[in-house]
Amino acid sequence: MKNKSIISLFVLLFGLSMSTTSCEDMLTPDMDRYAEGFSGKDTVNFYLGIIRNVQDMVEQNIIVNEIRSDLADTTMYSSDSIVNIANFDRQADGDNALLNRAAYYKVINQCNFYLAKVDTNAVKNNIYYMRREYAQVVAIRAWTYLQLVQTYGSVPFITKPVDNADTGWEKNPEAFATADNLVDLLRPELLKANVFERTLGYPAYGTFKTGNSTVEFPSSNILFYTDLILGDLYLLRGQSKADYVEAAKCYYRYLEDRTGSKYVNGTAASVDKRTGLNSSYSYTYNASAWMKTMANPTGVTSNSIITLIPSAANSSFGRVLTQAGQIYGFDPHSTNSTDGETASGNISVTVNYKNRQVGPSQAYLKLNADQIYRHYETEGDAVKVEYYENAGDARLEGTAPNFLTREGERLRFICKETPSSGLRGNNASYASFKYYKPLYRTAQVYLRYAEAINRAGYPRMAFAVLRDGLSFSTMPALKDSLQYLSETEANRVYYLDTAKVSNAIEGLSVDELRRAQAEPEYALFLDFMSSNRWNNAGIHTLGCGASYLADTVYTYDKVVAQRIADEQLRTQGTQEPVQQIARRLGFRTFQSETTPGEGEGSGEGSGSDTDDDSDVEVTINEPGDPLPATEEEINAVETLIADECALEMAYEGFRMPDLIRFARHKNNAAFGVGEYGTQWLAWKIARRSLPLKPYENPAEKNGALYSKLLQQDNWYLRNPEY
Repeated sequence: MKNKSIISLFVLLFGLSMSTTSCEDMLTPDMDRYAEGFSGKDTVNFYLGIIRNVQDMVEQNIIVNEIRSDLADTTMYSSDSIVNIANFDRQADGDNALLNRAAYYKVINQCNFYLAKVDTNAVKNNIYYMRREYAQVVAIRAWTYLQLVQTYGSVPFITKPVDNADTGWEKNPEAFATADNLVDLLRPELLKANVFERTLGYPAYGTFKTGNSTVEFPSSNILFYTDLILGDLYLLRGQSKADYVEAAKCYYRYLEDRTGSKYVNGTAASVDKRTGLNSSYSYTYNASAWMKTMANPTGVTSNSIITLIPSAANSSFGRVLTQAGQIYGFDPHSTNSTDGETASGNISVTVNYKNRQVGPSQAYLKLNADQIYRHYETEGDAVKVEYYENAGDARLEGTAPNFLTREGERLRFICKETPSSGLRGNNASYASFKYYKPLYRTAQVYLRYAEAINRAGYPRMAFAVLRDGLSFSTMPALKDSLQYLSETEANRVYYLDTAKVSNAIEGLSVDELRRAQAEPEYALFLDFMSSNRWNNAGIHTLGCGASYLADTVYTYDKVVAQRIADEQLRTQGTQEPVQQIARRLGFRTFQSETTPGEGEGSGEGSGSDTDDDSDVEVTINEPGDPLPATEEEINAVETLIADECALEMAYEGFRMPDLIRFARHKNNAAFGVGEYGTQWLAWKIARRSLPLKPYENPAEKNGALYSKLLQQDNWYLRNPEY
């Protein structure tokens, strides 16, 4: 089918500023709660029209980014549209009902109209009243371009509004945006918007009602943050260490500004072990509390959600976002009611296995099963750990629980769009409609921060984000002392002081902390633990039990050594003994760590120094430069972060962009042979249908799909032709 030009859609946007919303639309703000002293009446309707257009593209973005990944698979009930996307057949927009690049450009063009008209120097009541909305529109346009590039690879870049059919922008744009240049194209205005955010704050529109009497969202939930978008842009490019450092700074700035409310809390999915007769046992799972932190059907009640796009309760209140849930097998049902003069609506869902077009892949299920759940008990001051054999990651039972069909068959249904808060005998009892789509979550930001600092040369601190969480209460201090060799000579010795720390972060090394301390631009990596505001749980603990030093299995040396060996086997067919790799990593951990003992004392300075108790000049020998992290451990930690992204963020619309970003990092790194990252991505996706644990029989894969994905063009959807 021939693709139609999207110019006609752009023409409709000219003058949309006063006609997009109505009094019944959910995106009409509650003006009674408008921020005092701030007037947005000249621009508010236009801005909310932009948000409504984001509603029109957000579900497509979620669907195409998940069904092309390693975590999802088709079923016997899949439509041709689903199958063709999942198989990377690269159909044109008009030939596939789920593809519509025009929806992205509709958002961009309306942003361009706004930015062409806005006067950031306009003043009312001594306030630059348009600057806060300007910053939001810049951020939304940048976020939309980011989605386009991640999904289509190379796309036309335009910043001037299109209001007629003769501009020829599709073939002759201002530039073609790619992962390599997008940050440069967007950075100037994002930095300007960032200044406005920091000096003036954010627009406040009160509360947005969905039409459901119990579900509403404060406008603070519908904000886009330039620090997060800039971090994503640097991370996507990932051409050098400098890009990763800039990305880490951006994520850090966002988290530092919001430390009091943006941390990974301990609301986790859990496993209970029940012991029966003859030493038999069974497991029961509780994932409802974890699911509520990011998928509460009655609104946002935790610090987990940063930015969301809301859904209306039915079409009379605005845009209803039910498509993704339907594809996963849940039929929506909308109702209306009237209480006096107040109308309300509600959406309920019922499970329907014959409409289940996409389900969790075998690769995703086996990844969960491969995780080790830790249970702890305390006896006095001692902490004992028990590993629940074959229990797996408890988050699975919230993300894709079993439902019983009418035929009595147990099937796993993806529930991120329709959360189930109850389990009966480890089967989900019901599902609820979720009235929003999350675009940014707190755990996601920490995972990307870990991704950035790992590639910046700090894999142990990145691993701490997974295992322990970056926390003031568990961070050991880097200190030094003098080890006297004689009355006139001493060695300076660095060590980690855990005297005032309970349950210290495992796996940190003196070398890594020395490097962070010595390089001013990286000092922010230590600032995370400089005050008691930082009290994060490890993201891996959200599904695999809490983290204590008593755990001797999920440790840096053992887990990273195993992953290094796994990658060796996958790429070379042979592997170094895991214990040998672990010893090598252990040497790098402890080779310069010495706790002061007899004959040692504190000392300052370098070269020659004088002891306080005498006039004897003491020569102090400084240790050598701290050892850098190796490329093999950075690569291994990155694959562990990729796994954690799957366990925590599955089916929320991020997986394919995550895989592409990781593959680009690996291709740009001085590690591996040839297109190392390209082969890694192709291998991951080509094994999605096989019932194999990660790295089990690594040579097995879907050869045709693997070969197709060795061509990077096939990672992306096809651009329309004009």
